[in-house]
Amino acid sequence: MQIVWLKRDLRIRDNSAITAINPKAPATLLYVFEPSIIANNDSDIRHWRFIWQSLQCINNWLISKKLPSVTICYGNIIDVLTEINTKHNIKCLISNQETGNLATYERDKLVSSWCKTNNLPWQQFENNGVIRGRNARKDWVKNWYTYVSAPQNNVTEAQLKTLEQINIDKKFSIPDNFLLQLQQENTLMQKGGFDYGEKYLQSFFKDRCHNYAKNISKPLLARTSCSRLSPYIAYGNFSVRQIYQVTELQKNNNSSIKRQLNFFLERLCWQAHFIQKLESSYKIEFENMNSGFNELNKTLDNDKLIAWQLGKTGFPLIDASMLCVQQTGYLNFRMRAMVVSFLTHHLWQPWQAGAAFLAKCFLDYEPGIHYAQFQMQAGTTGINTIRIYNPVKQSHDHDVDGYFIKKWLPQLANLPTKFIHQPWLLTEAEQIMYQCNIGVDYPYPIIELETAAKYAREHLWKQKKSVAVKTNNQQVLDLFTQRKQETE
Repeated sequence: MQIVWLKRDLRIRDNSAITAINPKAPATLLYVFEPSIIANNDSDIRHWRFIWQSLQCINNWLISKKLPSVTICYGNIIDVLTEINTKHNIKCLISNQETGNLATYERDKLVSSWCKTNNLPWQQFENNGVIRGRNARKDWVKNWYTYVSAPQNNVTEAQLKTLEQINIDKKFSIPDNFLLQLQQENTLMQKGGFDYGEKYLQSFFKDRCHNYAKNISKPLLARTSCSRLSPYIAYGNFSVRQIYQVTELQKNNNSSIKRQLNFFLERLCWQAHFIQKLESSYKIEFENMNSGFNELNKTLDNDKLIAWQLGKTGFPLIDASMLCVQQTGYLNFRMRAMVVSFLTHHLWQPWQAGAAFLAKCFLDYEPGIHYAQFQMQAGTTGINTIRIYNPVKQSHDHDVDGYFIKKWLPQLANLPTKFIHQPWLLTEAEQIMYQCNIGVDYPYPIIELETAAKYAREHLWKQKKSVAVKTNNQQVLDLFTQRKQETE
C-alpha cells in the first residue's frame, strides 16, 4: 500500500505527491486532522473548516470519476500510520514538503523517525518552488521561475485506478463535536476547494483585475479588486505553478490587463520568497530575525493588547480592520501592515504578542509569509526600512469617505466625513447631534499618537544603527534575501 499523505496540498492536479504513485501497486490518499496541531496557538476552526471543505471538493471530484474518496482520520499521525501499516503493509509514504509552524516541523521529524524505524521510504517533494536545505539565496529567483515555467505534474488514469479507500478503526473517526464545527458554514468567509477557487480566479481575470493596482491598498475596494486567491494557494487548492501559467496565458491573450497581471505575478513570486525565509530558519516564528533587536525594551501590556484585539483602541481604521479580519478572515495587505505597525510601534508591544492572534484570524494563514511579514512590519529584520504607519493618515488616504469604518463600526455611522477619521475631535454638542458619545459608544484613543510614534521612531532607529544590529545584518542578508543584481 502506497500512502499519499495530503497536508497543505489539497488538490489533484499538479500535485507531485499524487503523480509519484506507482501504478503497479495500490495507493490511498490520506488526510489526518491532528489534535496536537489543532491545539496550537495559531490555529482556528476557520482554518480546519476550509481544509474540510477542500477535502469534500476533492472527494466530489473523485466520486464523479467513480474513484475512492480520501481516507480522512482524526488522531496522532504516528498512530494512524501504525494502524495502516499493521493492517495493510505500507510500501512507502509520499508527500509534499510543508513549510509550516514549529509544531508541524516537529511532527514531520517524528514521522521521519517512524519511517526509519519501520524501514519505509518517505518520498518528499519540493512544494511551490520553496527549496529545503538552502542556506543562501543565490540564484533563488531564477530557480523559482524555472519551477513555475516547467510543465505541470498531472496524474495519469493508470495511477488513479490504483486508488483505494481503506477502513480505519473507529477510534480515528472525527469526533462529533469537531465534525459539527467543520460542517457549519460561515457566509462571511470564503469556502475552501479548488472549484470555489476557480470561480475567484475566473472572475478576477474577467473584470476584477482591472482595478487591481489602483485598489490594492483600499480596505473596502481591495475585497473585490484583489484576486482573493490567497487561501486557495495557502492550503494548496492550486499550486503556484498553476496560477502562474494560467495568468501568463491570460496576460498574453488580453493586452488590456497585462499591466495588472504583471503586478499580480510579482506578488506571486514574493509569496514563495517569504515562505523560503521560514524554510531557511524556523526560529523566526519566535525570535527576532536580527538578534540585535533583542536589546529593545518592550514589556507586554495586556490592557493595550486586549484593546487592539477587540478593536477598541480609539483609532477607527485600526479598530475597523481588527473587527473585519476577525469576522471575515480577510484584510488587505496595507491594513495588515498597519495593524502590526500600530501594535509594535505605537503601542510598543513585542511582535510575538500579536502574531498568534492574527494567525488565528487570517483565513489565508501561511506561516512562512506570516512571521516574515510580521517581523518586517515590526522592524526587527535590521535590513528593511522601518515603517511607522500613521493610522489617521492611512484612514484619510485609503478610506476617504469612511465607508469601511462605518461598515465595521456602526456606532460611528452618523458621523460626517470630517470626523470619521478622528471622532475624538467631536465637541459635546456634536456628540449629542451625531448620537455618538466618545468614551461610551466609542473609546477615546488609548495613546497620544504623535508622542507614541516619536518614541518608537527614536528607539527603533537608534537600535537599527547599533553595533549589535549592524553586526547581524550580513547574516540576515545572506540567509533571507535575494541580491538585487540577481533579480534584474
